[in-house]
Amino acid sequence: MKKLLLLLPLAAGIACAQKMYVGAWPGRIMIIDEKSGNVDGDIKLNSGTAARALFLSGDKKSLVAMTHKESTFETIDLATRKVTDSFQLTEGNKRVRIDAGPAPDKDTKVFYAVTRDITKKIDRFEIGKRKFSVIDMAQKKIVRQVDVPAADADNIGRQIKVSPDGKYLYTFGQAIVVYDIANNFKEVERIDMVKPPFQNTDSLSFGGDLDPWGDPNVLTSTFINTDNIVYRTTFGLARFDLNKRSFDFTPIGPIPSQLSGVQVTPDRKVGYAVSVEGQHGDRVTQFMMFDMATKKLLKRAEFPGRTRFTFGISSDGKKLLIYGAGNTIEYFDAKTLQPEKTVDVAADMTTSLVIVAP
Repeated sequence: MKKLLLLLPLAAGIACAQKMYVGAWPGRIMIIDEKSGNVDGDIKLNSGTAARALFLSGDKKSLVAMTHKESTFETIDLATRKVTDSFQLTEGNKRVRIDAGPAPDKDTKVFYAVTRDITKKIDRFEIGKRKFSVIDMAQKKIVRQVDVPAADADNIGRQIKVSPDGKYLYTFGQAIVVYDIANNFKEVERIDMVKPPFQNTDSLSFGGDLDPWGDPNVLTSTFINTDNIVYRTTFGLARFDLNKRSFDFTPIGPIPSQLSGVQVTPDRKVGYAVSVEGQHGDRVTQFMMFDMATKKLLKRAEFPGRTRFTFGISSDGKKLLIYGAGNTIEYFDAKTLQPEKTVDVAADMTTSLVIVAP
């Protein structure tokens, strides 16, 4: 089953937001008014290349943009709309490729990632082992690396997360694995997703990116479950408590061919996801609305979804946003799930939206 790549911001601010920031070609960050969709300016990146991820600082005064080319990090002051600092991990003939993450600590002073060195030789490229890497923003470099255990090296997904207290790193793949950061990334706990410890469950996997706008102590996502009796595949909602390391899930219904992660309103009462069935001319794209207390599906509504897109929600939870892989943002009413307007930002967007209060 294919999953939607895309779909949630890697980091975002919320609460009374007015400005939206999104990476775009060629090498800039677009500034967009959240309500109207009007472009309010842009910020040129020093690297000249398109950002692939944006992270809001803990004090909400700056953004960190990451580009895939040369694994560059650029810090942007939101008040002056200027790049104040930048550095790249790639040096000389050694390229540092980020395979998972990066995931910031709560102050965005340190980023954690799973990286791999690619060294260009005279006659070949040497591909290094996967490593846990600690990237210090003040020192502008990787300050510590530890080899990923061989058993997990090929099983870590792109999603990683730092615990609220900054002590542990969580990876999400065939297992949820908890590593002690200070103790050389030693494994301290593992929840097997292939043979999870839940009744009548043969396998379990996250169906989309994790919700980054809610409780920082709890991760919420769609999930895919296969039972061990008739091997039927269903989807549902899952919650993982980063402090208690407890996991709960609620099955909802048959699995669609593609499934996004969950966007949740600020009051945590309603959640939304996007499903896709079929391909090409038979392709059907739908919004799904959930009651987060009862984990029940409240409503579905079809919409003309583009082939690739990013799914988001406004800071007040009243609008659903479809954007990315193009230059338009589509606004939908979150209650009726009906389209309201489409705005053209005149730029091909490359990241998820970050929404920041003025």
